[in-house]
Amino acid sequence: MAALRAPARHDEESVGALVSRVGTDVQRIVRGEIRLVQVRVNAALDVAKAAGGGLALALVCGLAGVGALVAGIVLAVALVLPVWAAALVVGGAFLVVGVAVTLVEVRGVRHGMREALRPSEALPPETGRHGD
Repeated sequence: MAALRAPARHDEESVGALVSRVGTDVQRIVRGEIRLVQVRVNAALDVAKAAGGGLALALVCGLAGVGALVAGIVLAVALVLPVWAAALVVGGAFLVVGVAVTLVEVRGVRHGMREALRPSEALPPETGRHGD
C-alpha cells in the first residue's frame, strides 16, 4: 500500500529528505560540470592537433618547394648582384615569409583555443551588490 502513496509535497518533506535531495542535486551538477570541462578540453586539443598537422604539412611542402627553387632564384638574382649577396637577399626573403606564416598560424591556434574553451552561455555581469 505504501508504494501507491503519492510522494510527499515539498513543503511537507522532512529536513533529512531535503538535505538528501540537495546532496543528490549537487552531485549531479558537479558531474555535469566535469563532463562539460572534458568536452571543452577535448575540443581545444582537437584544434591544436588540426593546427599542428597543418603546420607540419606546410613545413614539408615548403621545404620541398624551397629546396628546388632557392638555387634557381639565387642564380637569377646573381645576374644582377654578386652570388653571395643574391643568396643573402633570397634567404632573408624566405625568412620573412616563414615568420609571417608562423604568426598567422599561432594567431589561429590562440583563437581556436579561446573559442573551444569559452563558456557556451556567458554569465550576466555582476551588479556589484554582494548580498546587499
